[in-house]
Formats: sequence, structure tokens, C-alpha cells
Amino acid sequence: MKLNLINKYIPVNKSFWSKYKPKYSDAHILIEEPKVPYITHLNAVFSLILNQAKSYIPVWCYSNKVDLQFLQSYMPLAEYRKLPKLNIKQYIRTFIKAINSFIKIYQSKNILSFEYEGIKYGDIAYDTYLMERKVATIRRFDHYLLLIFLAIIIRHETVKKILGSANFVAVLVSHQIDIESGVMLRVAINLGYKGYLRAGHHQSTLQCFTKLDEVYDYEYKPFPNDINKIITLFGNKLEKKFNTVLQRQTSGKGDADGKYAYNPQNKFYHSKKTFCENFSLDPHRKNIFIMLHALNDYPHSHFRWMIFKDYYNWMMETLKFAKEFKNANWIFKQHPSIRFYPTRDISFQKIFHSLPKHVVYIDENKQIDTRSLVFCADIVVTCLGSAGFELPAMAAIPTIVASDNFYTNLGFAYEPKNRGEYFDHLKKVHTIERLTPDQQEKAKAAYIFIYEFSRVDISCCPILSLEDQNSSEIFRNYWKFVMDLYTSEKHKIFKETNKYIKDVSKFNFERLLSIN
Repeated sequence: MKLNLINKYIPVNKSFWSKYKPKYSDAHILIEEPKVPYITHLNAVFSLILNQAKSYIPVWCYSNKVDLQFLQSYMPLAEYRKLPKLNIKQYIRTFIKAINSFIKIYQSKNILSFEYEGIKYGDIAYDTYLMERKVATIRRFDHYLLLIFLAIIIRHETVKKILGSANFVAVLVSHQIDIESGVMLRVAINLGYKGYLRAGHHQSTLQCFTKLDEVYDYEYKPFPNDINKIITLFGNKLEKKFNTVLQRQTSGKGDADGKYAYNPQNKFYHSKKTFCENFSLDPHRKNIFIMLHALNDYPHSHFRWMIFKDYYNWMMETLKFAKEFKNANWIFKQHPSIRFYPTRDISFQKIFHSLPKHVVYIDENKQIDTRSLVFCADIVVTCLGSAGFELPAMAAIPTIVASDNFYTNLGFAYEPKNRGEYFDHLKKVHTIERLTPDQQEKAKAAYIFIYEFSRVDISCCPILSLEDQNSSEIFRNYWKFVMDLYTSEKHKIFKETNKYIKDVSKFNFERLLSIN
């Protein structure tokens, strides 16, 4: 943190939030270590909301990067607590457990089966390896995987120890996917504590989990009753509401990926004929768009299962099939935010080199506006991406998915459960028709819920793109941006905070929504 700016920020921040008088109790909530500015800021704001709503005393896991005085400028009762260290004997025992787990996984070749004290951690281990090693897939079982197992077990043991050291009733984390946040969340829930997941930025959400399986309920997930509520609430005005939300998302004011998917510099095709001419495709065949993923962006730990080993395996098997199936045009579209997820073990150019005439690869340097698919796509294929509900909503385009996701069982996507069913669907793409009006209506309701009602506005948080989040500039000036918002959005910030305190204070609170 920039010291001079922080010294200026602390008194301003303390004065701003001073209208909320701390609520005292014996109940403590353990908060993950302060991280990057925008995560720390939002965790601190929600620690205040939880104090006002539930009388929780915030106890932060210690980090030498953030002074306690800074955290107390949000909530004067905030405490710091160091996670207990393992002694030599404990560390040796933990290391032996990690080695035993590694040997077991090495023999079974199933990383996803890794668990500790009855808690599933294989998905976190797999995805951590991909992200930290910057690779698309796990090709061999090396010592780094062993170190990840060890780190997970140590995190498990130290979190368990600290939760037993005081009257903790809950934890607050910003992610359910990595070692720091994901392990803390699962340990707490397994021990009977409440697990609060706060996700997002200028549009954020808060969920309360009490069962381990709930951590796979993605923060923006609509359930069937949510879809029915949206359809009933808007009635014949559903189309108007959908267009309003769509316009905000495509203008770059929605989620972080929208800026890149709907970039004005991307080519925008308004006709299938023109698209096929430009890419030398037969316009009389169906265009099947395969929406590629950021290959190391935590493929397993957001959701319950996927058909393939990982995103890379899904991509390669789908490409192999497409090369051999010539009854359709297959367009592999690169993820719009791929530059933020580098992989050092593969080359997309080599993978998509020398393709047959009916297969096309659109790389990150020649992106097309995602809205082009409204006019050019007949079917969309994704593993678990947002295109699986966006294109059904925008143009009644059917989608085929290859995993559990946040629009599963909503009635507008084809959802095979295994490889056989997946490839059977791909074999029949030339016979699949557009969605019915009822199916598209459900997709539009899902779109509205996901991009508006599943999250709430946080006006004290600057709007950040993925580029902002990965820029050193944001670390230097973030607190200035926040102070500017304290002045320009003061009334709105307090109105929002008061509402969220009221919502979270409900006895049966499960998640923070912007719809009643």
C-alpha cells in the first residue's frame, strides 16, 4: 500500500463509517488475510455489515501487509489473529500425510479424489496446480503437486486450530476456489460454523453456507424458483427488462469480461453469409461455435462435476471430433479474456494449425464481437461458460454444455452427463432446432437474474475491469478512487448499506439479492 495515501485514507474512512456504532457480542467471525486492495476493501465493508446485522466481532487472519489500524477504520472492534504455527513434530506428521496422499493419488491417477479428514480438496489441488504453474493441464504427478497437498493440509490444520481457540461462529472469505479461501470455507462448514462467501466487486454478493455441498452453488446461480419469480414479476414486460440488462452488459458496464467480449474494436458480423464468406465456410451447413475457456481458470472448484478431465481435455477431444465430422462448420472461438490467463505448456497456434476447411479458429488477435453469434451461430458448445445462457436468451440459440454449471436444470440447455452422451449430441447438431419461446423466456429470466438480481450494487467500490485488477496502477490509486466515491456517492452508499444490513439480519438469511 502507498503509505502517504493510506495515512490520508484512514481518518477519512474512519469518519465515513463512524455513523455505524459497533455492536458487541461474544460471537467472532474469522476473516481471511487482507489481500489486494479491492478484496480487502470489500471484505472490510462486509465485516461492518455483518457486525451490524449479526453482532459478529471481526477477527482478521494476520498479514504484515496491512496495519490493524487500517482495518479498524472500518470497524473499531476489528482484531488481528495469527494462524498458529505447527511445531516440528506436527509438521513432520503433516508432511507424512501429504506424502501418503500423493502416493495414493499417484497410484489411482485421480487427483480429484484427494480429501483430508472427510473434506473433498481434489478440485482445489488440481486447479491450484494449473493456476500456479500456468499450465493448461496436468501431464505428470510431480513434487509440486505434493507441495500443494501439503499446503492444503497445513491450511486445514491451522484454520481448525484457530477456530477452536475462541468463540468463533463463522468465517468470511472472498473465494471458494483457492487454498487460502477455499480451505478455510470448507473447514469451517465441516466443523459446524457458518461460511460466508463474499464475491464480486462494484456488483457483489454475499452467501451463507451451512453444508459442504453448497460451496458449489455458484454465487450468481439462479434456481428454478428464481426463474419462475422473474417471469411472474415482469410478465409481459420481461422483454423490456431483458433488453435493459442486455444493453448494460454489452456496453461494458456489467461484469469484468463484458468489456472484452463486446469490445467495439472487435469485428461485428450481422449476417451468417458474410461470416461464412470471410472464413471460407459453407453457408448451407450449420455453424457450431465452440466457446473456449481460460484453460487454467479453476475448471473444477466452482462446480460439482465435469465430463472431461479439464478444459484442455474438453477442447482437444472436441477438436478431434470436429475435424472428423464434416456435416457442420466448427468455429473454435478463443476466450475474450485469455490474455489474463497465460499457459506456458501449450501453443494455440500449433493446436489449431492446418485445420480442415470446415473447422475455423478465431484467436485473441482477431476476436469477433460476441453479439455476432446472434446472426452467425446455429448452436453453441461450452463446458460451463456464460455463453450457455447468454445466446439462448439473446437469440434462442441452443447450447450443449459439458459439466455442472450455474444454469443447470433450467430447461434451455442440452446437458449430457457423460462422454457418450456429449458426442451423441455433437453428432446430431445438424438436426437440433432453435429453442422454443418458453425455453428462450427461461433463458432471458436467467440472464436477468444472473446479471442483475443475483448481485447488489456496492457504490463505495470503483468499477474495475480485469485489466484494472491486474494493473499495478490500481494498487497506487485505489484508495483515492474510494475517497472520491465517499464524496460523490455518499447518500447512495449509506442507503445500500442500510438495506444490506436489514437483509443480512434476517434469521434465515442465505444470500444477498437485489430482488425481494
